[in-house]
Amino acid sequence: MEYISVLIDESGTLPDPSDKVVIVAAVGINTPTRILSINRMVRKNLKKPLGEIKFYKAGEKTKTKFLKALAKEDLKIFTLIVEKQGKKITDSPENFALLCWLILEECLLFYKNKIKEVIFDKHFHQEKDQKLFNYFLFQFLKKKIKLVHVNSQEDQRISAPDMIAGSLLWAKTKNDSRFYKIIKNQIISEKMVNWRQIKSRFWNKKMPEPVQAPIQTNLNK
Repeated sequence: MEYISVLIDESGTLPDPSDKVVIVAAVGINTPTRILSINRMVRKNLKKPLGEIKFYKAGEKTKTKFLKALAKEDLKIFTLIVEKQGKKITDSPENFALLCWLILEECLLFYKNKIKEVIFDKHFHQEKDQKLFNYFLFQFLKKKIKLVHVNSQEDQRISAPDMIAGSLLWAKTKNDSRFYKIIKNQIISEKMVNWRQIKSRFWNKKMPEPVQAPIQTNLNK
């Protein structure tokens, strides 16, 4: 069986009411080290050193080159568009776990039991918040999957979902879809929800008290 790694990152922020949408992107790939090769290729001809390749730091040529290379890889893309409706939403482990669950639901429907790990850009830097995030995500998923939290400066595989999420956010907020169009054909699922729908569907459920949840850092650099 071919096992899949899923990499997840987001663009936009929950607490800032001026951000109309938040985008969560997931990339399913069986050889995530291929993304490191793309990073090296893109960096090769840069005039100025770039600490990490991120959508909102990269220039137009870098964005285009990276996304075109990514579009040639054997991978699948899943996106979640969350309409905030002008609300200031608390950036809590519970809320972020809920968004990640909504996109992982699509990944699980597509890959079934082939997912061996889920790799997140380290959204929460305190270990207690990462443990809470893991706990709530396990509760939503109703199953255990290996969860890995990485620092994007140290593990540049996470640049793939960052660039995809940024491309879609750019299309939604700047009315400029040129970067999004590069990777559009590899998108398996593009789900759109608003925060009111999320709250009405899930937040009335009383969650059990948190227990100690496993946490892992970057194990597969």
